Amino acid sequence: MFVRCWWECKLVQPLWKAVWKFLKELKAELPFDPAITLLDIYPKEYELFCPKDICMHMFIATLFAIAKAWN
Repeated sequence: MFVRCWWECKLVQPLWKAVWKFLKELKAELPFDPAITLLDIYPKEYELFCPKDICMHMFIATLFAIAKAWN
């Protein structure tokens, strides 16, 4: 249920894709994976190259935006 609401919902998909597009512009190449955004679990091969601080702030802001839109 949690993953469905925050990640798989068709209304939310465009927002997540926009976040990933922005991260690509910042040179943060991440797989489109809910474990990264929802659980802060990064693949080992991306740990050294990914700006985690930027990503985590983006993901938290996205989750708040989703929650606000649903209220």
